[in-house]
Amino acid sequence: MSTKKFNSKSVIALACIAIAVVWMYLGITKYGLWDPKEGPLSGFFPTIIGGVLLISSVIYFIRSFSMEGAKYEKGAIQLTIGMLVIFGASYLIGFLPTLLLFYIFWLRVMEKMPVRTIIIATVVMTAIVYGTFSMWLKVPFPEGLLFEMILG
Repeated sequence: MSTKKFNSKSVIALACIAIAVVWMYLGITKYGLWDPKEGPLSGFFPTIIGGVLLISSVIYFIRSFSMEGAKYEKGAIQLTIGMLVIFGASYLIGFLPTLLLFYIFWLRVMEKMPVRTIIIATVVMTAIVYGTFSMWLKVPFPEGLLFEMILG
């Protein structure tokens, strides 16, 4: 007879469920999903991703009781620290500039790509991200304290 108990995987699954519910709630109530004339609104993408995250997290939570506890590797800890830095820097300089700097850092330091490839990839990715999320879906990204201080 096996005993079912919470482990680190269960806690992570619960945290993902909470994040998914928040994304879906904000997407539906605050940002809106769809306009019949304009198409998807800024809450469309977070709601869809939140729904997928919710379903997968519930499945993972149920399965987590039969799994062993997580073993943390150096790469996972580095990624976690990187995400925390992104979170903090997005409040300081804004979300899009933070992601741009992280993308460049990742390609240069972690992937060791040549500068020419980094420049081309950065221009293409910036155009895709800005065009898709800011222009088309009108996602309101955080602008950061420095941006607000400069513009007044």
